Amino acid sequence: MREEPITFQWQEETISRYGDGVSNPKKGVKTKPFKILVRNGQMAAMKVELRAESKTAAINYGKARWPNAVIEVIN
Repeated sequence: MREEPITFQWQEETISRYGDGVSNPKKGVKTKPFKILVRNGQMAAMKVELRAESKTAAINYGKARWPNAVIEVIN
């Protein structure tokens, strides 16, 4: 019997970075919630709520999680 190729495949991101202070705030730091819009050519746009120290930190955490995406803070 012959193996059939899988119809829907995509390459997973292997360059994402995770950890305290990289993709989320360090423990004990004062944070507030920020809503970000993540747009990537390989996936549908999505809204994510992250806790971060500032607007800039929220964007940096989003870029660490989704390196090839466009990250925008929304209200």
